[in-house]
Amino acid sequence: MKLSNHPIFIVGCERSGTTMLRLMLNEHSNIALPPQTKFSRKLYKRRLLFGGLRKSKNAHKIIQWMLQKKSNTKLIDLKLDLGRLEELWKKCVTLGDITATVFQQYSVVRNKSRWGDKRPYYIRYIPQLIKLYPDARIIHIIRDGRDCVASLKRMPWWRKNVMYSMLNWRHSVRMGSIAARVYKNQFMEVRYEDIIRQPEAQLREICDFLNEPYEPEMLTFHLSADKNIPDYKKTWHYKTYKPLSEEFIGKGKEQLSESELNRMEWCAGRELSHWNYSTDKIHISPSVKYLRVWLKFYFSVGVERVVDRLIDFFYYHPIAYKKK
Repeated sequence: MKLSNHPIFIVGCERSGTTMLRLMLNEHSNIALPPQTKFSRKLYKRRLLFGGLRKSKNAHKIIQWMLQKKSNTKLIDLKLDLGRLEELWKKCVTLGDITATVFQQYSVVRNKSRWGDKRPYYIRYIPQLIKLYPDARIIHIIRDGRDCVASLKRMPWWRKNVMYSMLNWRHSVRMGSIAARVYKNQFMEVRYEDIIRQPEAQLREICDFLNEPYEPEMLTFHLSADKNIPDYKKTWHYKTYKPLSEEFIGKGKEQLSESELNRMEWCAGRELSHWNYSTDKIHISPSVKYLRVWLKFYFSVGVERVVDRLIDFFYYHPIAYKKK
């Protein structure tokens, strides 16, 4: 079986439906997308520490890191043969090779040629994702920001406050808009609500974008959700075990307080309106607390960008995965 050179990545703000879409595409006879992991971004940030992989000592160092961190990076959730991965990693010559090998192997054991990954956080790093996988196809799923924020408030793994969550949603949408302009043929945006209300039509468009035939089995993804989601994540992905329903659309307006709703519209009203989410066009003055969170959020974003560019300046080794 020849693996595709056009990997698939699903991105978006947390709680936007990225897992739902992953499970849908995973039911396609030619596509395999694994549960969410954390090693790609962690490796990319540490690339200067590992150096170029053409040196055997550097390759050994990165392989040992992958094996030692298999639990922390969620690599273990993919239930792959680590011995086989180690054999394949020894042949890798770039950072992209290391990470792609994991996703490719997940597809190989399922006898599928299209491979890729799902992680909401990638929406902040689209240029870096393209560096690693130059021919990637990226799908950005967008959900009403109020529903995302309300859902994040209930997540045991989300330790940010409400204002940070609002800024996070706005930033994700803005990064998506930029990527859609820059990577026109590689980047697709779709609304969560449209998938829920018109699943077949939306999946047909997504399949056209991926250059894959539409398969109706994708609509019955919930029947296989149990085996495709790690046990410890099943509590917050319970909706994926049921057929698609409009029941949860618009719940954020009920679950957030009036103050939170007003703050959300003030913070991201332009983005909400752009994606046809109704707003009351409320104008309020920003609080000191909001300004503190805003400064902290964008300071962090700015520092990450500066550090990433500095590392790029010193890291002169090839980074993209080697096409098969």
